[in-house]
Amino acid sequence: MIEELAGGAAIAALLSLAVCRIQMRAGPVDAADETHKTHARPTPTSGGIGIALGYTAGLIAMAQLFAPADLLNRQAEALISLASAFAFVFLLIGFIDDTRPIGPRFKFLLFALLSIGASITMGIVDALPIRENETLKLGLSLGLLGTALWVFVLVNCVNFMDGANGLAMGSMVVGLSALAAIGYANGSNTVLAMTICAAAALIGFLVWNFPRGKIFAGDSGALFAGAVAAIASLILIARADLSPFIPPILFMPLLADALLTLAWRVRHRRKLLVGHQEHFYQILIRAGWSHARVSLLYWAVMALCGAIGYALSQSQDVSAPWIALAAAAGLSLAVSIFVRKYARTHGMS
Repeated sequence: MIEELAGGAAIAALLSLAVCRIQMRAGPVDAADETHKTHARPTPTSGGIGIALGYTAGLIAMAQLFAPADLLNRQAEALISLASAFAFVFLLIGFIDDTRPIGPRFKFLLFALLSIGASITMGIVDALPIRENETLKLGLSLGLLGTALWVFVLVNCVNFMDGANGLAMGSMVVGLSALAAIGYANGSNTVLAMTICAAAALIGFLVWNFPRGKIFAGDSGALFAGAVAAIASLILIARADLSPFIPPILFMPLLADALLTLAWRVRHRRKLLVGHQEHFYQILIRAGWSHARVSLLYWAVMALCGAIGYALSQSQDVSAPWIALAAAAGLSLAVSIFVRKYARTHGMS
């Protein structure tokens, strides 16, 4: 099985690399914007097209050219096709937005409908394990709301964080790799194939994006990567008995930066839909850090979260995941307060 996974991943990475190289000449182009963007010159974008094509080619190779029947059976292939369909709709919306910006309210509606559809299709999380033999029952309505909110939030947070070379897409490589490891350990070949191909395709893109930023993933790439991760998480929860508290731990650095920045803006009565440079990573860049240094920091923290999430997925302690998630959220809040205080005292707010 290792050879089949490696072969599919190699195809995903190589095709993504090749298509992104073509896009560097063909466009579309992301114009520089001093309001909330960190690049100084127009740059090719929508690298998500190359990422998605690489991902698809890798999966086809695993299913048709390399994989034995025990890796991807017909049921797994059908589930992957359905899950990928939702990710591709997010990709399409992102590509349209890259070329001809869509109104924020209309995008909100589209994302909400897609998130609800993915939740119903992949499996609604209607119960939260608290401790041994004790489960918090959410019910169908609240469960659907929470599950759809997970998809909606992760997809948008990845998009919000895609503002420094390699930061969001490299972080997603780490997060998807952690999901792949959990899928392998928990016997979910569906998630293993999806996440391996997605991570490999992102690596092909990163050859051009990190550290020099020759092409950006664009909304298409960020939304696609976020959707694959969110939906793969739901598959693990529904079909591999993964604690629903673990996926947020895997992606905590991206979630914490995006959500706490939004909360800070709400507290200071600033418009949420207006571009800004108030994320943690943007503060670090204003402090003199290079894009590469900032991205490597996020990758390292993502790797730590991935290791913790994997360990928790193999633990028999039912209460450990939610305790770890609460601790991670508390630590993130403390870091947020420190970073913003530092920025204010050094005139970077």
